[in-house]
Amino acid sequence: MKTYLLNVGELIRERNESRITELLPKLDEARREKVLAAKTPGIRAAELGAGLLLQKVVRDWLDQKTDDDAAQGSSKGSSDRILCTVSGLGAQTEAPLALAYRYGEKGKPYFREIPLFFSLSHSGEYVLCAVSRREVGADIQKLQPTDVLKLAGRFYSEPEYLALERCADEKERQRFFFELWSRKEARGKLTGEGVAAVLGQDLAWGDAAQGVEWMTVMPPEGYAAAVCVRRNRFF
Repeated sequence: MKTYLLNVGELIRERNESRITELLPKLDEARREKVLAAKTPGIRAAELGAGLLLQKVVRDWLDQKTDDDAAQGSSKGSSDRILCTVSGLGAQTEAPLALAYRYGEKGKPYFREIPLFFSLSHSGEYVLCAVSRREVGADIQKLQPTDVLKLAGRFYSEPEYLALERCADEKERQRFFFELWSRKEARGKLTGEGVAAVLGQDLAWGDAAQGVEWMTVMPPEGYAAAVCVRRNRFF
């Protein structure tokens, strides 16, 4: 499997609406509509980034035609991380691929004609896309000052809460809180049920009993990220 990471900060900070408009033709029709429907500069930039990443994901797949590791249904427990830039993706001169999507019972998006699963997430200045031949869920979270024990008392399992209490200092506690939150978001995206379905579950020490495998993914500085795949569902 692979993870693609794109920094869209230049579009957010500069509120560069002209640049977003310039890049819209690089997207498929469905993703263009999402950009145009976005209500804030930050969401527009994130939706644009998601559309650019999906174009790259499929172009890479067409170039390679196979993902040996995922196709064999095995895993090394980690993912290849591909760093992308807006200027690099925007420099694509070919016409955009006419991607088509279908949606699961709970609204989770899938490619209609391409044998790959994907999952998108955005937070702060980054957009994350995980792609695999196995069902996948991904999430990225920007670390920010939060009353973590108060929130964990409402939404985390008792073992997770106790683990947070045992953290050496507040910096470690903040990071661990967001790592757990990104796991919950990723797990909810894997099934399409959303984070609410897994808030009380203990995800700090894996989820193998549920047929889920957690992948090692390196987030950018100041962020937490999580990616998981389903063991028994793959193209």
